[in-house]
Amino acid sequence: MKPEPPNPWTRFWFTPAPVEALAWVRGGLCIVTALYFVSVFSDVAFWYAQDAPASTTNLSEFFRTAELTSDARWMVSPLYWFDALTRGSSWSESVAVYRAYLVIGIILSVVAAIAGPISKRSNGWVAWCLGGSLPTLLLWIWFVGWANRVVLLAGICEPILSVSLAALAIAPAMSATPSWRVTLAKRLLEIQTTLFAFVTTALMLFGNVWWNGTGAYALAAPEEDRFLSVAGTFFENPVIYEGTTAFLLIGLPLAVWLVRRESLRALGLGVWWVWCATVALLSAEMIYAATLGVLILSVEKRSHTSE
Repeated sequence: MKPEPPNPWTRFWFTPAPVEALAWVRGGLCIVTALYFVSVFSDVAFWYAQDAPASTTNLSEFFRTAELTSDARWMVSPLYWFDALTRGSSWSESVAVYRAYLVIGIILSVVAAIAGPISKRSNGWVAWCLGGSLPTLLLWIWFVGWANRVVLLAGICEPILSVSLAALAIAPAMSATPSWRVTLAKRLLEIQTTLFAFVTTALMLFGNVWWNGTGAYALAAPEEDRFLSVAGTFFENPVIYEGTTAFLLIGLPLAVWLVRRESLRALGLGVWWVWCATVALLSAEMIYAATLGVLILSVEKRSHTSE
């Protein structure tokens, strides 16, 4: 008697897949995480040192004054614990400690990125530690610890990078045989990417600037941390910024649709990456754009027979 074939739900989520299916996504997300830690390294002394605007003491006072203490309990971070344990000493709210935390994050990112190839060339406990989910899991925990510490200063990249690392941590870094955990992680990343695309577009539709054609110009308007200035350039031509606005509005859902088509996948990837590059240049959200640029690789093409 032949075993019954798996139902579509089981096949979609749990069909074993080789770890190579996530190799580019794993390496890309880990590198982006390392760049994130590098990018905030220079801000530590200004924001998180003793008596700085976002020091632990000032944050605690803010939460008490705003009566948000109970809501802030979920924001768990080793840095909060360390500052509380060392309160009154020179180690509490120390710039050196915070920078050491970031250095460890960078090291974890690099280790997680290359864990698979290293475990393949190793044996014993080294292969076991690096070949499983442990490196990526530790990186995710470490990143969430930092994101919770900087919650009031966090931008749009922390939530996306956090949930992406969480999904990636499900899959092993190396496996001699196909694993259902690879497929589960890949499907979660694929669904997250699709949701990011459509939610971002939906939120844009709520802004008047995306209807009157000035959305791209408004994106470049803030002067803080601007990557480039468009004032006095060809970008001020209405045809240019209105065309860019239209592209940014439709680019993500269009790219997702194209990427899923086997014959149009390369075009879809190009549209997605151009969208990410445009947002990065106009808004200076480099880490956010890089994260999205990596996540699109998790979206699988669908052949005509599978559709």
